Amino acid sequence: MPFHGICLCGGITFQVDANPIVISCCHCSNCKKYTGTVFTTNVVFPAGSVTITKGNNLLSNYRDTTQDSGNALNRKFCSQCGTPLYNVGGDFGKTLAVFYSALIDFGTEEEKDRKPEVEFYTKDRAAWVHPVEGAEQAGTKPGRDDSVNPNSLMK
Repeated sequence: MPFHGICLCGGITFQVDANPIVISCCHCSNCKKYTGTVFTTNVVFPAGSVTITKGNNLLSNYRDTTQDSGNALNRKFCSQCGTPLYNVGGDFGKTLAVFYSALIDFGTEEEKDRKPEVEFYTKDRAAWVHPVEGAEQAGTKPGRDDSVNPNSLMK
């Protein structure tokens, strides 16, 4: 600690002054659409623990209110290169989730073996993606009813 992050173009740098709560993957449709990949990998920290150290003027926000979990997220990204950096408002304001690859420290020798401890929305996982060995497998988000139709939550 602290952990450091950067966007693709280097215009935004940030640091997180907390220890990770958990490393997770999410297979929900919103995360897949936002990143253009088949899942996201997030390092979850306590809310309020991130500080922009360079490029605050480049930091943009997309308010995602269509989460199946019912939890609106503020998705932070670089307006110059488009790199998704982190989400604010997780667990109804208790956490923030930094994208694993935005963190410089998680590519280092010390941290490279850290892997996700939980996978969310496994019900939406692409058939060719295999579960992370040893990670908890959650069909949705804990506390959610798997029978909820995500379209019913869209406004």
